[in-house]
Amino acid sequence: MELKVQCNCGQNYKFDVEPVNGQMPFTVNCPTCGVDGTSSANSMIAQTAPVTAPPPGGLRINRTEPAPATVSAAPPAFAPPPLANPKPPVRPKQAAEFNTGLGLLGAFLGAALGSGLMIGFSILVGFRFPLLGVGIGALTGYGAKLLYKGTSNTLGLVAGCFALLAVTGTLFFIYGTFPIISIISVVVSVSVSYRIATGS
Repeated sequence: MELKVQCNCGQNYKFDVEPVNGQMPFTVNCPTCGVDGTSSANSMIAQTAPVTAPPPGGLRINRTEPAPATVSAAPPAFAPPPLANPKPPVRPKQAAEFNTGLGLLGAFLGAALGSGLMIGFSILVGFRFPLLGVGIGALTGYGAKLLYKGTSNTLGLVAGCFALLAVTGTLFFIYGTFPIISIISVVVSVSVSYRIATGS
């Protein structure tokens, strides 16, 4: 016979059974909440079926699948907790925040230092090497960039002018004239100074 039991949780489940002496030959439980439904099944057997012997083939139970749970609302999305001390965003410097005056001073000091080192080297070793003017250009560019605290095209032009004057004056002081071949040293020096000061 087929029995259909309704659990207190609201779940209905059914199964086939051959009663033994008007009783369930085994226990049954609710497939949803696990509550014992044997007594309810025995009551239904007593009302509907006569007492019979169990068949040799054994017992068969059909259980219905539990009803799907309904979802009332989607769970809230996970939000990470805020940082205790969030770092402020890094704001790029505006053009007005750079100190042009200090940039000019840095270019001048770098050119003066490079010129002094080149003259001192020539006097110390007695050897005049025009390509040392590249060092003047490098010091001029770095000095301008350091005190300006940044780079710009204008700063590169200013540093290039300082390097041009410093290298030309230094070579004239060392040689007593300006050798035409030294034009290479001047061009390279100005180029190095400009590239450093512009960051290119």
